[in-house]
Amino acid sequence: MARRPGYGLLLLLERMTSELEYYAARMRRRAGMRRTDMHAVAAVVDAERDGEEMTPGRLGTMLGLSSSSVTALVDRLCEAGHLDRGAARTDARRVALHANDIGRQVGEELFEPLDHALMEVFARHSPAELELFGRIVEEITDATAGAGAPVRQIGSVRKNGRPTGSGHATAGKNGSAGSNGAALPGRNPGRDPDGARDDGAS
Repeated sequence: MARRPGYGLLLLLERMTSELEYYAARMRRRAGMRRTDMHAVAAVVDAERDGEEMTPGRLGTMLGLSSSSVTALVDRLCEAGHLDRGAARTDARRVALHANDIGRQVGEELFEPLDHALMEVFARHSPAELELFGRIVEEITDATAGAGAPVRQIGSVRKNGRPTGSGHATAGKNGSAGSNGAALPGRNPGRDPDGARDDGAS
């Protein structure tokens, strides 16, 4: 049976995802951060760059964490100095999360080697090639987010059949590496490549 066109690209994307995940895991261990920590800081930085505010509730939804887990996560990151809490612009009664200079610096230091290596690759290609590549990557990213959307609704199930809301989620648009410190999604969002558990709850 003939393979469908693009099958080889799927294998390349899987290999690239694995290499990026291993890179993120190594750098994360160097910084003493958990996988969920890195995703959380990246989500806050991305939101600020887009002119949006990140609340603990929104962060928990994005990362697929229960309210208790996201509270523990935010407490940990604020105590470590990576994030700050403040009043939301639209409603002072609500809490908004903000990335501070320490959080941004950690992200930049972690991903500077990767950024440099990728920019060298980009420099070898024409603007037209990069524009086409950018469009394809955007389509792939959107397709990945769409494919992972049903997983967010599954979660774990109680005896009465209702979801608990504590299932893992894919990284969505924050699953790309860059100077903002975003981590990359792997095949199993709840595990490091070396098999270490990290669900953000502790």
